[in-house]
Amino acid sequence: MKFAVIVLNYNDHENTIKYINVIKNYNIIDKIVIVDNNSTFKDEVKILKELEDDKVEVISSDKNGGYAYGNNIGLKYLEKIDNYDYVAISNPDVFVDEDTIKKCIEHLENSKKVAIVAPRMWFTSGPARRAAWKKRTPIIDIANSTRLTELVLFPFFKKGEYTKKDYENEVLKVDCTAGSFFIAKYDSLKKIDFLDENTFLFYEEDILGSMLKKAGLEIHLLPQLKFMHYDSQTIGKLMNMFKKIDILFDSKIYYQKNYNNANIFVIIILYILKYWRKVELIFEIPIRKIYQKIKKV
Repeated sequence: MKFAVIVLNYNDHENTIKYINVIKNYNIIDKIVIVDNNSTFKDEVKILKELEDDKVEVISSDKNGGYAYGNNIGLKYLEKIDNYDYVAISNPDVFVDEDTIKKCIEHLENSKKVAIVAPRMWFTSGPARRAAWKKRTPIIDIANSTRLTELVLFPFFKKGEYTKKDYENEVLKVDCTAGSFFIAKYDSLKKIDFLDENTFLFYEEDILGSMLKKAGLEIHLLPQLKFMHYDSQTIGKLMNMFKKIDILFDSKIYYQKNYNNANIFVIIILYILKYWRKVELIFEIPIRKIYQKIKKV
C-alpha cells in the first residue's frame, strides 16, 4: 500500500512549512507533493524548496488555475513517479493526526464502492456545521445564495444539510465533503479523469461528488474522526469579498448548468442573486467591522 499527500500552496509558505514539518514524520505517508499554484511572492518556491528531501517534493504550476487545476498537477505528477494506491488532497492550513489517516485508509480498503473518505472538519471554535452536505439542487442553491433567500427559503436551505443526528453515526454516506482535507483511492480519481478544472474556486466538492456518483462510487464521512481547519485563512487573506462573490457565483452557475441540468430560468435567477448579494455586502461589511471592534473591547 502506497500513500501520498498533495498540498496546494499559494502565497502561504508559513502554514505549509508548519504542516509539512508535522506530517513528514508520519510513517504511513510515502510521498508529499507540494504544488505551488503560481504564487506571486517571488521567493515562495525557493523557501518551499528547503523542505525537500526523499519524502517531500515541490513542483510549480505554470499558472494559478485554481483549486482543481493545481491539485490535478499533483495527481498527474504522482502517476509519473510511482504507483500510489491512496492520495490525500490537503490544504496547508489544516492539522490531522496519523491515527486518523490510518483509520480513513482502513475504511477505504474495506469498502469497494467508496472512492473518498474524510474525517469531520473542525474549526478552532468547534465542529463545522457543514463538514459535508447534500447535493445542491437548484432550489437549495437559490436558497443558499443570499441572506434574504436563506431567510425566505429557510426550509429548503436546511434540506441541503445533514443533521446533528446524522453526525452521530460512525459512518455517514454523503454527497459532498469538504475539500480542505480528504483521502481518495487514486484509481477512482483516475477513473473520472481527475478533477474538473472549469471552476477556479468553490463547488469543486459538489462537482467531484456528482462525477463519482455518476461512476457508481461513494463518498463517506467518518464523523467521529476529525481534522482541524484553521478558518480558511488563505482564502480570507488573499481575496476581497466582492471578488469572492463573483468567483462563487461563476462556479455555482457552472455547476448548475453542467451537473444539474438547470434551465434558463434558474440561471437568470442566480445571476440576479449574485448582484443582490453584492448589495447586501455593502451594508454587511461595515456591520461586521463594528462587531469585531466591539468584541475586542
